[in-house]
Amino acid sequence: MITGAMFVIAAATGALLRADVGRRWNQPNGVAVGTLIANVTGSFCLGLLSHLGQPAITIIGVGGLGAYTTFSSFARDAVALAKTAQVRQAVGYVVASCVLGISAAALGVALSNS
Repeated sequence: MITGAMFVIAAATGALLRADVGRRWNQPNGVAVGTLIANVTGSFCLGLLSHLGQPAITIIGVGGLGAYTTFSSFARDAVALAKTAQVRQAVGYVVASCVLGISAAALGVALSNS
């Protein structure tokens, strides 16, 4: 029961942080810098926490960081760029999100193992 309550608190915190990052840095009619920041920093943090066991990964990783990072906003933002004929920006956004997110996660894992 404590794990469930802690999961909800972590998820609420992650969602609120995510909303704040998006509000501060997403550009209307441009690249969603806030979404990129949230996804890359969240990937890095999850990599750092990869050595933790259950239930910490469930609470912090799935609950908190799962709510903080957002694939749906990433996909929506990429499609919106492409629909407004900003195809190069859309492709760059997708490539940057994938490369930076995976690299950040790998760096986090490497640092947690050192």
